[in-house]
Amino acid sequence: MKALITGATLGISIVAAAPSFAQASFDWKKHQGETINLMLNNLSWTQAIRKEFDKFTEKTGIKLRVEAFSEEQYRARLSTLMQAKSSDIDVYMTLPSREAALFEKSGWYADLGPLLKDTTSPDYAYDDFAKGPRDSGVVEGKVTSIPLNVEGPLFYWRKDLFEKCGLQKPEYLEDLPDVAAKLKACDSSIIPWAARGLRGTVGYSLGGFIYNMGGDFMTSDGKATLCLPGTIKGLQLYGDLLRNYGPPGATNHTFTQVMDLLGQGRVAMTNESSNEFPTLMRRPEREKDIVVDVLPKSRETGISKPIVINQGISISNYSSKKEAAWYFIQWATGKEVQGILADAGIAPSRTSVFSSPSFAKWAEESRPRQEWVKALLQISETGVSLYQTPTLTRTPEAREILSNVVQQIVLGQADAKAAACAVTEQVQALQP
Repeated sequence: MKALITGATLGISIVAAAPSFAQASFDWKKHQGETINLMLNNLSWTQAIRKEFDKFTEKTGIKLRVEAFSEEQYRARLSTLMQAKSSDIDVYMTLPSREAALFEKSGWYADLGPLLKDTTSPDYAYDDFAKGPRDSGVVEGKVTSIPLNVEGPLFYWRKDLFEKCGLQKPEYLEDLPDVAAKLKACDSSIIPWAARGLRGTVGYSLGGFIYNMGGDFMTSDGKATLCLPGTIKGLQLYGDLLRNYGPPGATNHTFTQVMDLLGQGRVAMTNESSNEFPTLMRRPEREKDIVVDVLPKSRETGISKPIVINQGISISNYSSKKEAAWYFIQWATGKEVQGILADAGIAPSRTSVFSSPSFAKWAEESRPRQEWVKALLQISETGVSLYQTPTLTRTPEAREILSNVVQQIVLGQADAKAAACAVTEQVQALQP
């Protein structure tokens, strides 16, 4: 396992050069007595780092006031406060692949470049971050966020159920419906398949289906579309699986419901976030029966092209405590804290931590951990970050259109070709 965890194999050009920022000396107590406000999306990273917050206050003397919300609530609350130009947020989490261009255009990000240059600890090592995640937070040359992790959808499946039903892991994407049907016939109490169906959230788990089936979100001449043959096949397969083998109410489900069902032992297969692996492994029975892998490639195309992204952390442009906020970000994304979080199952965005002996040792402690790290390396080497029609600032709208197409398939209101091709003009209109 140690041989797998190397900077050279984390296929996102980790070691590419980045600007070097650091001060010769640094006073961690400079803002002692101040309080900064954090607004966090309640993901695995948040749950893991909250246990370390007392260490930050001890190190800096800065107190933290923390709000954490479920994803839908988080985005609604963040949007409300930012549109009001509120100074009540100093630090917040961001998903660059979804919103970096939009937030920058809206003026919501503080420029971290000057802080990196003038107020950075000598041992911070900005160039230690993987190039892909690091670059995801740079918009038109402006550093808008620092990467917290590496993540993407992974294929989780129950080996005990497969063994009980005399089934092998699906070798190809096209095998999923047949396997799901056999699981359903073997044990009617089990939900064969679960995946996101909630509007605005589908693209993340759907993207691999589209790419593997030979589809894309744009034509060869760069026009946004959902009406390509491979895209239609991916949409139809994803929607049919949810309609025929998914849980009741699937069109209202995002990762929280999907992973909760998997954790309860009610689901046999899903393609869901690598971030949720630590939460899943808190259930001892799942550590015994869950296998972690990459979504199967297509038999027809031979393509395996998964989604790989990262979460980031930013400072609000309306904060009156930007320097103190930057102290928190330095601490939270530093080597020491990333090492601690790696041991809690948070895939580190720093090369030195991902390739460290301690992370390798942690992975070797269980079979699912080894599978998880191997799968992360694979999606990092072969994955892409685009999982909706390409647009600089209207990504949420693109995701709504994509989700609506999937929901029409799941609800039996239209087949994939009719639903996807009907919105061609809408998705093209989103491009600048």
